[in-house]
Amino acid sequence: MRKTIYIIALCLFSTLLKAQSLYPEKFEDCKLSEFCLDCGTPQAQPPKTVFQNILRGVGESKLTRLKGTIEMQILVDQQGKPCLLSIDNKTNLNSAELGIRQSVNTTENWSPAMEGTKKQNSSVSLIMEFEGGKFRAKRRVFNFTSQSNMKAGGTPERKGSERAALSENWKVFTQGSSELPWDMSRAVATDLKGDVWIGTDNGIVKISGSKWQHFNSRNTIISATQYNKAQTESVRDMAVDQKNNKWFAIGYDVYRYDNRSWTKFDSLNSPINWARKIVVDPKGNVLFTSWDGIARFEGGKWKLINKKNSKLPSDRVLGVFVDSRDRTWIGTFEGNAVIEKGKTTALNDKSSPLSKAYISKMWEDKKGNLWFSLYNEKGNAAGMYILSSDGKWERLWKDEPTMFASNSINDFIVDEEKNTLWLSQNNVGIIKYEIGGKKTEIYTTENSSVPSVNIEQITKDKEGAIWAATFAGIIKTELK
Repeated sequence: MRKTIYIIALCLFSTLLKAQSLYPEKFEDCKLSEFCLDCGTPQAQPPKTVFQNILRGVGESKLTRLKGTIEMQILVDQQGKPCLLSIDNKTNLNSAELGIRQSVNTTENWSPAMEGTKKQNSSVSLIMEFEGGKFRAKRRVFNFTSQSNMKAGGTPERKGSERAALSENWKVFTQGSSELPWDMSRAVATDLKGDVWIGTDNGIVKISGSKWQHFNSRNTIISATQYNKAQTESVRDMAVDQKNNKWFAIGYDVYRYDNRSWTKFDSLNSPINWARKIVVDPKGNVLFTSWDGIARFEGGKWKLINKKNSKLPSDRVLGVFVDSRDRTWIGTFEGNAVIEKGKTTALNDKSSPLSKAYISKMWEDKKGNLWFSLYNEKGNAAGMYILSSDGKWERLWKDEPTMFASNSINDFIVDEEKNTLWLSQNNVGIIKYEIGGKKTEIYTTENSSVPSVNIEQITKDKEGAIWAATFAGIIKTELK
C-alpha cells in the first residue's frame, strides 16, 4: 500500500508546562521529572524512522480503517532516548490497540535538544492524521511570547447519560465570561471561611461572594514561566489546612499562603522536588506526593518518607492518606502499603483490591468508612471501593469492572449531606453517583454545558454547590 508522508510545522500559542502532561491520556513510566517544552537551539530532532516505527506498530490491517488524529507528547532525554508521556487520541481505535506507547518508546534515539554546548531534557509534540490508509505528520511548534489563553474541550471516550436523565445544571466560568485569568485550570478548593480558590495555568483566583481577587507572578513571589515573564507558572494541585493556610503545587515548587504573606518551598529549603498531590492529615500536617517519596511538613519541620527509610514499595507515589486512627495509607506504582505506629506493612493480600490496583486518593466519612479510588491501566481492578469500619469491602459499579481501566479517576469527593459521590473521570467528564439509590449521571461535553473532558480537582462550597476545575474553565452546579 502506498503511503504519503508530509512533515509540517504547526504553530500553537501556548504556555510552558514544565514537567507536566499536555494531553489527557497519561503514561506514568517516563523517568524524567524535569524537562522543558520544545526548547533548545537546535530543538530535539526525531530519527527518520520515527513514523515508520509507529506505522509498524499499528499494522497494515488497522491502518486501512484508522481515521482521525493522534497528538503525542514525547520526552527526549539528554541521551536522545524517547518516552511517550501523554497522548490525545481522536481516532476510531484506542491507543493500546494501536501500540503507540511501545512504538514510540522503542524508536531509535533522537538528537537531543541543545542549549549552547549542553544537552537538554525536552518535550516534543508530534501529530499524525489518518484517513484512507494514508497519514500526514506534523510537529507542533510552540510560541511562548504571544499567548493570551489556552483551553482544551475534547470528545468524551465514553457516552454520557441521556440529557433528560441529568439532574444538575452547570454554570461555566471562562476568561470570556468572568474574571478567570486563564481557561485551562487544574485546581479548586474551598477554604475554612467558605471562599473558593482556583488554580489555573496562569494565576490563582480567590472568590469571596461576588469579589474576585487575583494572585500571580506580578503581585506575589510565585514564579513566572521561563519563556514569558508576564505569565505565571501552572498550578497543579492545592489544599487548605486546619489553620486556613492555602498550599499550592506550582512548577517544581510548593507555595503556602497564610492569608497575609507567601512562602516558597523548593529543593533548597525542603525535600520538595516537583510535588504532584497535596494532602492534609487530621492533625494538620501537610503531605506531598512525588517521584521521590512523600514529603511531610509537620510543626514547621520536614520529613521524607521513602523506600529507603520506610520500606515503601516504590518512591513513585501516586496517593497518600492519613485516617482517624493515624494510619498512613500509601499508593505507589509498584504496590500499596500502610504505616501504623512506625511499622510499614505491604498491602498484598490477594483477597483485597489493594493487591490489584494502586491508591490514588482516599477519604474517610463520618462513620469511619474509607473510600478509595484505585488506579491500574491493566486488568479490571481500577475503580471506586469502600472499606467499611468492620473491614468489609464494597465495589461501586461492580457490574462494569472495566469502567475505569482506560479512563482513570482524577479526583472525587463524598457529599455526605446529600449522600452523593462526585468524581472526575479522565477523558470523559464528571460523574454524579447517588449512593442510596445507586443512580449514575455522567456529564460530558456532548450532553451538558460541561466544557471539557479533562476535569481535575473537585470541591464543595459552603452553600452546597459543587465546583470543578476543567481544561476549558471552571464549572459550578446551579443550586435549586
